[in-house]
Amino acid sequence: MGRFVVGNQGGGKWGCSYKRTTMFICSINVVVAFYVVYCLCSSLYIYSNRFTQQSIKYSPDQIQKMQESIRIRKSAEPTQLIKAVEEIKKEFAGHDRQVNLPRHVKQMITHEILQRLRRLPANANVSAQRVFSSRLSMSNLVT
Repeated sequence: MGRFVVGNQGGGKWGCSYKRTTMFICSINVVVAFYVVYCLCSSLYIYSNRFTQQSIKYSPDQIQKMQESIRIRKSAEPTQLIKAVEEIKKEFAGHDRQVNLPRHVKQMITHEILQRLRRLPANANVSAQRVFSSRLSMSNLVT
């Protein structure tokens, strides 16, 4: 079997080997990486200095108008309503959410639940029990 040979195999002065090609591409990549880092750092430096050098200077008339505007906005707020809402929030936050029922009412509710549970068939599955509990909660909400 013969080999097919292309080009100068003698490795002359200008021969391109894989090693030289790889080194050339890697060096170009390193140069590009340094350039990108340089551009990013210089843009950050430019943007960080842009806002510190420029400061807005207001005239005394403009400052007076801004202060008057703030005062008008604060006087236009419904302060009584805001205070009333805050008091109501504090009042509701302090209350217990649990309602204490008298003993005889608790016994009536317990007796009613037991009667309804006894009406369920003995071999009722989970879905039937869920339907029962949802009906019970709805009937308690309505009455």
